[in-house]
Amino acid sequence: MNHRVAALTLFGLLLLAFTSGAVVTRAQGHSIRGKVRSSSGYNLPRITVDLQTGNGALIQQTVTNNEGDFFFSGLGENSYVVAASAPDFNPTLERVEFFRATSPDSPGETRTIEITLNAKGGGRPPRAGLNFVQNVPKAARDSFDLGAKLARDGKSTEAVAALQAALKIFPDYFDARFVLANEFIKASNFNDAIVQLNEATRINPKDDRVFYSFGMILMQQQKYAVAARIFAEAARLSPGDPQYPLKRGTSLIDQVAMIDPAKDKTAASDLSYIYSEAEKDLVRAFALSERKLADVQIQLARLYEKKGDRARAASALEQYLKLSPNVKNAPAIREAITKLRAPAAP
Repeated sequence: MNHRVAALTLFGLLLLAFTSGAVVTRAQGHSIRGKVRSSSGYNLPRITVDLQTGNGALIQQTVTNNEGDFFFSGLGENSYVVAASAPDFNPTLERVEFFRATSPDSPGETRTIEITLNAKGGGRPPRAGLNFVQNVPKAARDSFDLGAKLARDGKSTEAVAALQAALKIFPDYFDARFVLANEFIKASNFNDAIVQLNEATRINPKDDRVFYSFGMILMQQQKYAVAARIFAEAARLSPGDPQYPLKRGTSLIDQVAMIDPAKDKTAASDLSYIYSEAEKDLVRAFALSERKLADVQIQLARLYEKKGDRARAASALEQYLKLSPNVKNAPAIREAITKLRAPAAP
């Protein structure tokens, strides 16, 4: 009998502890759920995420899990800054606002954000499983390391000089060619960048990042049809990267503006083919990103609007806002949705 009483007492204590914990959780305050991805759309694990006040003072710190997720809770203020950082990426800040104060009767709000980190030096990190090993002389390696550090620090002129010194020692230095090309791209020195990318491709034709950089140059030069072919090659080399079909679809949509139906007898069939290819690429990019790459929806909206399908364009913009609820131009996007939903002028 005493054992039974003891067991019941223990159960009662556990129940009390559980229900007390539930009450505390209910009155914890605001919370922030987030995910950190690379610019390629991949989830980034083990990324340091800081929760800061508006003036940069640290409140909490956490690390993303294997899926790139993080969580902050127990927040009593209405304005915060979330900062994500990692050695190979540029730090990124995201402001989060709550609209109502917390109280025991008002458990607070939850905000969901997504943070995209871009690789330092303007380049893209190599894909998983991409291994290209070179026997680099120490002097060339030292010059490259210095150049890469200067590039990360924004000292482009000094970085270019150090990278060129590395290449003078070891002309077939792939990493030096690639980083130097991206320094030239940042300076809009596209001709010199293309020279370096061509050399990088000769040295290692299996690195999709070279084709990505080349494609981005071609888009800057408004050579959209060629850019689409280059991004297709990048996608062939790295079929799991959603950025490549996204960029190919975007370049195809931009190509539409270069076609003049009045001057081209085949314009109608060309446009039909381009629209079809662009949509397939964008749908594929969205699937590869596990339906999380919001930029796909912006490009789909552009595509549908060009085709005259205003309803689908509006739906794509609505989906974009669901994926990126805190985007700064949300009011302008909502206005565009309203216009697209409005009856067409007679």
